[in-house]
Amino acid sequence: MSILRLYIDETWPANPACDWVLLGKDGQPASEGRSEPRHWPAAQRCEVVLAGSQCVWLTGRLPKASKREQERLLRFAFEDQLVLEPDSQHLTLTDHSGDTARVIVIARDRLRQIVAQLAALGRTPAYLRAELEGEDPAEGVWQLDLASGHGVLRGTGVNAFAFDLSDTAVPIALGATVAAAREANRLPAKLVLRRAANAPAVDPKAWQETLGIPVEAGPAYRWTEQAPGGNLLHGEFRAASQHGAVLKQMRPALWLLGGVIALNLLVSLGEVLWQRHQISDARSKMQTVFKSAFPNQPLVDAASQMRSQLNQVRRAHGLLGDDDLVALLASVGEALGADARDALAGLKYESGRLELTLAPQAIPNTDAIIKRLQARGLSAGRLADGKLALRRETNK
Repeated sequence: MSILRLYIDETWPANPACDWVLLGKDGQPASEGRSEPRHWPAAQRCEVVLAGSQCVWLTGRLPKASKREQERLLRFAFEDQLVLEPDSQHLTLTDHSGDTARVIVIARDRLRQIVAQLAALGRTPAYLRAELEGEDPAEGVWQLDLASGHGVLRGTGVNAFAFDLSDTAVPIALGATVAAAREANRLPAKLVLRRAANAPAVDPKAWQETLGIPVEAGPAYRWTEQAPGGNLLHGEFRAASQHGAVLKQMRPALWLLGGVIALNLLVSLGEVLWQRHQISDARSKMQTVFKSAFPNQPLVDAASQMRSQLNQVRRAHGLLGDDDLVALLASVGEALGADARDALAGLKYESGRLELTLAPQAIPNTDAIIKRLQARGLSAGRLADGKLALRRETNK
């Protein structure tokens, strides 16, 4: 995939020209230059590096939280460090270790302007990061990256920050930073200057005399060689292409999930059909047994009729039927269990129907009692005033 990477400073798009680099499919620069949008080369993807002081990097305390709560907590955590209202700023979490967090901050209006202008040019960015997020120098060393009109100071364990360069003299902001470090006894071992091709030439020896610390020239500064940083395009600024990329990455997993769901549905359908077959077979056998046992009786409900006939035979032999009072009370006792003591205030039995009157302390548990009774083959109905009507279910 070819990538057009743009280096946009604070004067864009009022000054439409900007530096750019075209990366080939191998990720290596194929061409680079500086031009207005109409001369930018074609590419499959557009990325942006925000130059200079359009962003600031802050450190603060932030408790661990879910992603949904994180944005709200970020605004509260960094409100005291923001010059403008938190709602007008776009915060991107770059590091969260313990209760300490670092965020890149940019004005929402500025970010919205950049994204909208690039979209109007047909170059909707899929990735946008701050120039501040570069590689830290060695321990105890400060590094100053000099570009056209601004510089970025970096150091291990500190947040990089940008300041303006008006000429080749030592910037006031750099002098103040060195003075603060000297007062805190945190001066670096040296300051390394990395200069871009279009940056003003400076004299390291002159700077050394002014700052009072060793200053030396380092390798050339190239914004195109910076390590990747956090993507500022999230939340309301998330590009549609990002959604597509995420969906593309998830497509194999979604296909697998769909296959598992389809297989599960087929298995469930097979089980339902098999259970229906078993029920139909059981009913057929039951009807056959009923016709053999009672050849002169019409078949209406085999289960109910066989249970009724069985109860008649049991009573003829001096045994209890399953809908007799004692049998029903035995089921009620099993259902109530340890709650049976003082649970009943009265009962009434007539023709296989048992009516229970629950004691006041048992009425709140009526639903649980009904479920227990139903689990034991009793049909339980709720009546008024804490009463229950019970019958032996005919399909049992």
